[in-house]
This record gives sequence, C-alpha cells and structure tokens, in this order.
Amino acid sequence: MLRHHFLSALLLWAATAAAQEKSFTIEGRMPLPDGYNAALSCHTDTAFATIVAEDWVKDGRFTLKGNIDKPYQGTLMTNNLALVERNHWPTDSIRWTYTEVFVTPDSLQFGVCPSPSALLSSPATIPAASATGEQMFALTGTQTQADYNTLQRMGGERGDSLWQFIDRHPASVISTWLACQLTERAYNLTAGQVAHLEQTVKGSPADPARFALLQKKLAMAKKTVKDAPVTDLELTDTAGRTCHLTDILPRNGKYVLIDFWASWCGICIHAMPEIAKLATQYSDRFCVIGISIDTKSDAWHRAMAKHPEPWPQYCTTRQGYRDLFDKYQVGNGVPYYLWVSPQGKVICSPEGPGEIQQLLEIED
Repeated sequence: MLRHHFLSALLLWAATAAAQEKSFTIEGRMPLPDGYNAALSCHTDTAFATIVAEDWVKDGRFTLKGNIDKPYQGTLMTNNLALVERNHWPTDSIRWTYTEVFVTPDSLQFGVCPSPSALLSSPATIPAASATGEQMFALTGTQTQADYNTLQRMGGERGDSLWQFIDRHPASVISTWLACQLTERAYNLTAGQVAHLEQTVKGSPADPARFALLQKKLAMAKKTVKDAPVTDLELTDTAGRTCHLTDILPRNGKYVLIDFWASWCGICIHAMPEIAKLATQYSDRFCVIGISIDTKSDAWHRAMAKHPEPWPQYCTTRQGYRDLFDKYQVGNGVPYYLWVSPQGKVICSPEGPGEIQQLLEIED
C-alpha cells in the first residue's frame, strides 16, 4: 500500500512538472559556415538573460531544443568565436547576429527574413534589411511571434506604440507581457492607465500563468499610481532603530527625492554626487533621503562611510525589503527614485539625475 501511494505521488509530481514546462524546437537555416554557434538567450522570471538552448551550425542548419514554463522574450544569437579561436584569426574577423524573438513551446522556424513584399502577406516576419543593408533573420511559426514582430514594426516596446499595440491586440500574449512590464516599478502609471490595462488586456490561452500574474500586479499597481501617497515601508535608521517611511518623510514644504540604492549598485553610487549638486543648487525647494536595500548592515555602513552624502540615510528591514519588491514591484532592483510633492504625493519615478534636474527646472 505504501509503495502504491509513493508511486501515485511520483506520477502526480511528474505530471505537474510536465504541465509546468513544455518543450520547444527551433529549426534554423542560415547561410553560415560550419562551426558557427547558435544560441537562444531568454529573459526569464529568475534571470535577466540565460541561455536555454544552443547548437552548432552544420550544412547551414542548426536545431535549438529546450523547455520553458511559459512564453518568453529573448535573443537568438549566432557567432563564429570558436572558429576565430581555432584558426587564430584576427579579432576583427569576429561576427555576431542578434535577432529579438518571443519563444513559445512550439515548433518554430528561423532563417533569412523574406523580402519586404512578403511582409504584407506574412505578419510573422520582421523588416528584411537593417539600416546598414546587412541581411536580417526572422523567427516564424506562431501567432505570438507574429504579434511580437508586428510590435517591432510599430516601433517597439516604448512610447505610444506599446499602448497602441495593446489596444489593437487585447488577447495577444504580447499584450499581457507588455502590461506586466508596464506595472513594474511603482508610480510610473496614472490611475487611468492602470484602469485601461485592466479593462483592455484579455489574456490568451497560450499564456494563462502570465495573465494570472498580471491580475496580481494590477491590484498592487492601483495602490501605487502617480499622485497617490507614498506607500509605507519598514526601515531602520543609522543607529539601528526601527522606523517607517511615512513617518520620516520630510514635511518642510519642499519636494522630496527618495533615493533607493545599495552598496553593490555602482550606478546608484555614481549618481549620488550629481544628485548632491542638485540638492545644493536647489536647496530652497527640494531635499533628499536615501534608503538602502542592503541586507547586511555592515555593507551599508561601509558604503555610507566611503560615499558620504549630506542627507539622512535609512535601510530597509527584512519586511521593508520584501514590501519594496512586492508593493513597489521593483522587479529589477535599484537604482530607483521617487519624486514626492510637498503634500506627500508621488509625482513620478524619475530615471536618474538628468530627469530630476528637468523636474526642478519645471518648478523653477
């Protein structure tokens, strides 16, 4: 009886694992010499870029096989690094190709992009030539990839083209993916934009997991929209005392920049002197508080000693750290900035010192 239960549990686990991950196959045909490497790198939930499949070109062909738990955006790359090393060729003979793709658990084809006229009849392709006239390549075989290529032709993942694509393709896997990206990093959307995403994006049977994730992200995004109060976080001050962001937020009639950083974040530390200059130049209208997300107090204190700045410093507690990533949806960490009005409402999440200066000049 015990053996029967163990076997049943094992079969159930296997079935669950199979349901979570499904295989894909990409059959590639490219006019490349034998010995070129072909690899697929995907932006997964746990890594910015990870190689999920690779092969070697032979007779102008390669096959990429792997497993994914849901559709992912990534890059299909080829290179001749092994040939260069083996033959002791000069470094200027190194060749790469990069093609942005959206991989689903299906059978796909990859090869030379058709002529421009073929674009009119085949939505699953991308423009046939680069600005330099070099040959380009395309992944074909699924509606998801066709939609992704359409997005690229419309202008890509930024600006108005992103919203236009969502409006025109509400049930596309790509629209769900775009909406998830838009909700990353709190206070970058208005209440109207969050409501529009909730009402427009319908989800796709090809990617139910990401659509379920989007529902959770939208629920949190409603609480962290532009012009909403600052969401509270549990912090510790430099003396080790527990405090809360909403309590230590300056209320002196000035704009406040909240600078989320970490000792290991070079970009964060590099920006601090520029922010300090702005804080001095515009001291009559804005001030700064720093919040480290370091999980080790020693690292935080060493960084402050090495890079002292003239504003109060705090660090997230374990709970504050979790809340920053859950409530603020800071998926790719720091640097992260919040620009807060004298009334304690978040105006926006600027990208860096340049945008912060623009905000100050607007108020000048």
